[in-house]
Amino acid sequence: MTMIFNDPQHALGWAYETCSRPIVKISSVNAMRGTDGAGEGANGELTAYDRHAQAALILGLCERVLPALHMAYVSVQFGREASGLDLLARHLAANFGTGMHSRRGTEQIIRSYCGEKSGLRELRKSMACGMLKAASLRNRGYDALDMIHNQAMDILQKEMEIRDLLRSPMVGEMA
Repeated sequence: MTMIFNDPQHALGWAYETCSRPIVKISSVNAMRGTDGAGEGANGELTAYDRHAQAALILGLCERVLPALHMAYVSVQFGREASGLDLLARHLAANFGTGMHSRRGTEQIIRSYCGEKSGLRELRKSMACGMLKAASLRNRGYDALDMIHNQAMDILQKEMEIRDLLRSPMVGEMA
């Protein structure tokens, strides 16, 4: 039995969240969860070990099929891992063209795209430019990150459909 997801974003969010939680093997916790100890959860649900294994398989799939830039994006956006910031920052700096660009400002754009609260004034200060230039750089950065996001999700959509990890469109419409 495997988890079925609505889309690749749902699968990635679930996989990173699952991997971040430890597997706890305490009889009292298992009793509260209702497991029967036969290797399968109550009502045929996945055990904690099964969930972690499936999450690892999803992340492994991402590492196999996604190019390095897209994998860096996925690790920053869904895994909240700083390891992908360097590659994304270099990509955005190349997108911005020639001129002085603050590494800190570029990372600020990436972090704000990924949900961190950051204002335009802070970006303007770290980029050492005016408000219009800061807004323009932020918008260009967001556009570049949108493109990376869409490409990564398209690749993962195809791969996850092949492996039957996603709900079919007909099932979603009937429910």
